[in-house]
Amino acid sequence: MIFLRVREKMPLRIAEWLCGAAMILLGLYLVIWPAAFERAGLSGFAAIAPVGIWVGASLILGAARVGALVLNGHRPSISAPLRCLVAILGIGLFSSIAAGYAMATTPQGPPMAMIFALVLMTGDIFNSARAGMDSYHAIRRSGTWIGSLR
Repeated sequence: MIFLRVREKMPLRIAEWLCGAAMILLGLYLVIWPAAFERAGLSGFAAIAPVGIWVGASLILGAARVGALVLNGHRPSISAPLRCLVAILGIGLFSSIAAGYAMATTPQGPPMAMIFALVLMTGDIFNSARAGMDSYHAIRRSGTWIGSLR
């Protein structure tokens, strides 16, 4: 039942799935190669936060996003606000990634990966707006919210 629902909703939420996959892949990359920030092009990331913070933030946010997307539709009053929260936090994560690459800018220009991070950040701005509207409609429809007393 959940698999059919995920297949039905995946095309509608493809930008959220891609951002969630990018978060998880970033965390796994740093788990496999924890010394990645010691390279010259990635040293800006270490100036922002230690590797452990990057790993934890990426994996937790990615898992929360994928969990909310799988749950999406079964409990909209919970999944929509969670999707919105993770998308807003994703803006912070992807802007931090863009800042890390900006610190590696050379006279030849910024790294191309910075553009990819900015595209993901822009996608999460869109995702947070859409998830915010989904949250508003889900809460109005159900009449209750996660922390309400009704």
